[in-house]
Amino acid sequence: MSTPPKLAYEPKEWEDVPCPFCGSRDRRLHERFGWRLRFTWVECLACGLIYQSPRPRYDGEFVQAAYGDYVSLADEAGASDARKRRWLAGLQPVVDEMLTFDTRRTALLDVGSAVGHFLRVAKPHWKKAMGVDVSDRMRAFVEREVGVKVLGEPFETLSTGERFSCIHMSHVIEHVPNPSAWLHKAHELLEEDGVLVIAVPNIRSLGERIKLFLKNVGLRRGEWSSPAKTPDHLFEPPIPVLLRFIESHGFDVVSYYTYSRTDETSRRPFNRLYRRRLLLGSNTRVYARPRRGRPGSADASSSGRP
Repeated sequence: MSTPPKLAYEPKEWEDVPCPFCGSRDRRLHERFGWRLRFTWVECLACGLIYQSPRPRYDGEFVQAAYGDYVSLADEAGASDARKRRWLAGLQPVVDEMLTFDTRRTALLDVGSAVGHFLRVAKPHWKKAMGVDVSDRMRAFVEREVGVKVLGEPFETLSTGERFSCIHMSHVIEHVPNPSAWLHKAHELLEEDGVLVIAVPNIRSLGERIKLFLKNVGLRRGEWSSPAKTPDHLFEPPIPVLLRFIESHGFDVVSYYTYSRTDETSRRPFNRLYRRRLLLGSNTRVYARPRRGRPGSADASSSGRP
């Protein structure tokens, strides 16, 4: 039986929003994108963030459209063993790298745990592991298949009674309207010498730069092929913008680099140059520690890459 096609996504309301990082409304057009180019990226003239405005109103209707069934459990359950092994093998270097930053390994929190691939690989290495996810179906699946408790409370108001030596956010913070609240919560939940790991798309990757250039000179339209897709990335930060934002919330950045899904930690010889030194990979990963003293204190210092 074939799966019926998804209906076209039609925003019922739009909202004009300030920059999610600094609150400024000074901006310029960066790019039109999406189905029939109906969505808009703008660049904040104050901090440099690329974000959506105007955007579909971020309410329960949008959340349901974007995330209500964002991963097919039928596909996951029916995936071949070989395919699952490849998924998990690709994540093992990430977990191994994280272990070098979190030597205590008392408790791990995976924010946006989805179907639990990361938790499946990471679980054996921490004394305790937990997840957070907005989807009832994802939470039930991970608890049943991976054996890890997954909380459904919004992360910014999470109350667990726990503190964590490591908090992992992979391709999730760009989906939330108030990233500052997330970083404040992460600072609150981390142990004093804990580590925050954030991964986001790199909007200044070589691939994205080429596509934008081709669009600007009229050689590429860049329109989405599916009318059902939602613009669920509310912002995509250039690397310097992301580092400043993290540090402004009471963290010291200790490592960062770009990567692709084919080499998650960019350790292959060419990728050490292309993705770690030149920072041209399609995604960015940042490691940061809570700064001693109050969040946002002025003694921030950014280290380089490992």
